[in-house]
Parts: sequence; C-alpha cells; structure tokens
Amino acid sequence: MSMLGKVQNFTEAETDLISQLRELLPQAIEDAGKLSSEPVDPAIWGVPLLSVDKERDLRVDVILHKFLKARNGDIAQAQQMLTNTLKWRAEFKISGILDEEFPEDVFGKVGYVHGTDGEGRPVTYNFYGSLDNKQVFGDLERFLRWRVQLHERGMRGLDFVDVADMIQVHDYDGVSVFGYDKVARAASKATVQVMSDNYPETLATKIFANVPGWGETVFNVICRWLSEDTKKKFVVVSKVSAPRVLAERIGETNLPEKFRGAAAEQPRDATATEPQPLAAEPAPPMTAHADHNEGAPRPTSRGSQQSGSGASDIDSQDVDEASPPPPPPVATAAPELEPQPEALVSETAGLRLDDGATVDTQEHGDKHGSQI
Repeated sequence: MSMLGKVQNFTEAETDLISQLRELLPQAIEDAGKLSSEPVDPAIWGVPLLSVDKERDLRVDVILHKFLKARNGDIAQAQQMLTNTLKWRAEFKISGILDEEFPEDVFGKVGYVHGTDGEGRPVTYNFYGSLDNKQVFGDLERFLRWRVQLHERGMRGLDFVDVADMIQVHDYDGVSVFGYDKVARAASKATVQVMSDNYPETLATKIFANVPGWGETVFNVICRWLSEDTKKKFVVVSKVSAPRVLAERIGETNLPEKFRGAAAEQPRDATATEPQPLAAEPAPPMTAHADHNEGAPRPTSRGSQQSGSGASDIDSQDVDEASPPPPPPVATAAPELEPQPEALVSETAGLRLDDGATVDTQEHGDKHGSQI
C-alpha cells in the first residue's frame, strides 16, 4: 500500500465507520440512480467512488469521512446524505458546470478562486461591497449555477491526499448596513441549502475581512446558536488588521493584487489585539452512536437534508463562499437578549456553508432545518 497522505490518517473508530459506509456505496449509488431523473455519475469531486483496482483508493475514505462527520458518525444518515448528493449532482448537471460561461461584468467582481495558502489549500474570495443585488442575485437560478461552479473550481484544487478543504475570504469592504435586501436574502438561503446539503466538511477556515462595526450586535445574538466547531473556523478582522492577517495566514505572494503589498505598508499596532478564531471547546470524537441533540441550539431554516447532524468542518458546506452577505461576525460575547431563532434565520444564512447542522424535511417531516 502506498504511503498515507496528510489527510488520510484516521483513528481506529473512524476507519471502522468508513469501512462500513464503503460497503454501502453500491447501494447508495443504486438508490441515487432510482431517485434521479438524470443518469448518476458514481464519482464525486473528481474521485470515482467504486474502485476498479484491487488497491483501496484512500481518497474515497477521505470523502466518506466528510459525510460521516457531517452526520456525527451515523452511518445510515451519511449514506442517505451521499445518495441525495449524487442525485442532486446528476439533476443539477454538475458534469458540465465548469464549462458554463457567466457574464464577467456581473460575476467577476463577486468572487473567484485565487491560488492557495501556505498549506496548498485553495482560497476563494468573495466581495460584498457595492454590489447591484438585483443584477447579481435577481436571476436566482443563474446565480446558483455560478455559485456552484465557483465552489467546484475550488474543489478541483483538492487531491484528498494532502489537501481536503479550502480557505474562504469574505471581504466586507464597502458593505452598507442597508445592502442585505429581500433579493439577497432569498439567494443567500438558497445557497446555504445547496452548499450544506452537498459539500460537507469542505471549509478549513473562513476569514471575515474588513468587517465594519455595525455587524457586531446581530452576530452577538447569532453566536448563541453557533456550535463550537463552527465558531472555531471563523477569523474576524477589521479593516486595519486585514492586510497583515491575510498576508500572515495565506502568504502575501499568494494574495490577489487587491490585497498584495498592503501588509508591507501597514504599520503594526503594538496595542492592537491579535485576531483569533471564536472560542471553541475540543470537538467530541466521532462515534456511531453520537448524541445528535448535543451542542448549542441552532436557528432553523427550511429545506435541509438530514436531522441530527453535527457541526461541520469547512464544511463546509455550507457552503463558502459567495452567498449574499449576512451581517459579519465579531468574536465578542452575546448580549442577554431574548432568543428569537426564527427571526435570525435570514441573518445567519451564508455564515456557514458547509456546516452539517441540518434537519431533513423530506426524511423526517420536520418543518424546519437548521443551518448556520
């Protein structure tokens, strides 16, 4: 057997769960084919799920681990999530999406994939300032196809040997407090659902850059429903610190031209607080009998896939990434306000796009699914 890659080492318990899910792959693919109105490709993110060689393809193990982690080690739910994802990929026609063309004058300023960080992880950049929401998000189907294409481009940078997730940079420079209108909210919720349902555990870190001060109050409330595993993925930096932090975390030579050189020109403020991920407790081990009710309560939104899932890695799905902007977060304690999760649904949409915290309305008949 070939040497293990950096992301191919699993615990004995994880290996056992992965092996059990592997045995169910033919059934998951067959079920997807029966449910789909289009032919199902037995591959995902460029990796065939059914190996034709005798040697075990460890890339498949890495992918299956993502689905298992998104469902807290519940094999049946991970199998169902994979089946649903294969069905969605067929019906959404993912096989040809990288060849589709979208107007550069509309989407060129919204987001793109640019280079990697120091560990070889692809970096997606999303820009929220001065957008014409009707032009960008008004045609929801077009926006979703562009958005999925962007994520698929990033996924092609993962080899599932040494690199298995991505970095996201959300640039809030120039964002107005009044910019998050009805059109943007609708596109955001749709994007969150697609990404969380179909791209689990694809996000390593999400950097909120150039964050204005007005977003603090809303996120203080939202933070009360974020899982610890989700919060520890977020890095929030102000406009003053953003150039230096991006250079340190990604590498200045790897940054787009917009950010390059800014860090060198920026004097370090000895009194400034270093940006930190939101506080998090150590993640619990993944087991086949995880308590799906553990963790912080989460707000709910309609149309996610499975119940009882745990917080994801970059996801990720969720998903990423260039969904319309929610008020950006800051790592401060939540104020003592009366929880109103339903009122916060549209505000949380887009914060976490690969989080597995979802409830399947089809499988379990619940009215809402939670997604951060």
